[in-house]
Amino acid sequence: MGILLGAPVWYGDRPFKKTIEELYKLELDYFEFSLDYPLPDCMAEAEREELNGLLEEFDLKIGFHSPLDTAVAHPRDEIVNASMQILRTCMEFSAEFLPRTLYYNFHLHPRVPTYKFEDVRQQIKLKGLKRCEEITEMASEFGITVCVENDLVPFEWSDLILEALSRFYPNLQFTFDVGHAIKAEMCHPMIKKKDCSYLDHLTRWIEKCGAKILVAHVHDCSLTEKRDHLSLGSGELDFDRIFDLLKSAPSKYLLIETFWKNKAKKKMDYTELGRNVELCRSYL
Repeated sequence: MGILLGAPVWYGDRPFKKTIEELYKLELDYFEFSLDYPLPDCMAEAEREELNGLLEEFDLKIGFHSPLDTAVAHPRDEIVNASMQILRTCMEFSAEFLPRTLYYNFHLHPRVPTYKFEDVRQQIKLKGLKRCEEITEMASEFGITVCVENDLVPFEWSDLILEALSRFYPNLQFTFDVGHAIKAEMCHPMIKKKDCSYLDHLTRWIEKCGAKILVAHVHDCSLTEKRDHLSLGSGELDFDRIFDLLKSAPSKYLLIETFWKNKAKKKMDYTELGRNVELCRSYL
């Protein structure tokens, strides 16, 4: 089986039935369902059954994205404990769709302003590794594959993810977001190496974690305006080079995570998504 192509679906894409029908028309293999509030709690049993029925009808797979407000590596235990309870609820929901569930994806780095200080990063790393271990155990309990995604954090500050993958792979796998890796460097110019291009930054991630990549998220970026999640071809990235890098890693799933049609942030439509799908297929 080759790489499966998918697109994101979130609360704003209701009614879900219509959205899923449109993705099926584009001959996508799966979609990544974001469980941001009020999901999954707001879905009644009938809606869950309908979603499972649509997956069966269209022979689609499904991945899940953990809520963005679950700070599972936050240094304050009270916040983490609450986040882990939410994570358990979301993982349990994801397991309802087995065997069509492909993976459960989550972010690790907390949004803590003091993260730039080395002593704070070390504290967060120690606590975060413990929580990663708990998350992999939880995923095993539900029989689902769990992946950690790189955030808008520079490579030099990403030792928490790098160490977690080193310790817990293959129970913990990697979601590599191309745009995040690039934008993270642009947003932190104080540590950016002046002689590095965006391809150099991507290469560092591939060389360090390429063998552990299960999912790749692709979208274009504007390097001049520091915008990501753009439709492929509407930014400034060289996708000939990027797909050469991605194909050097054994990823199984490729998510076309394009939210904006252009640099002016015009919302994507299905026609434009279809163009993105065909472009990705031409590279695979």
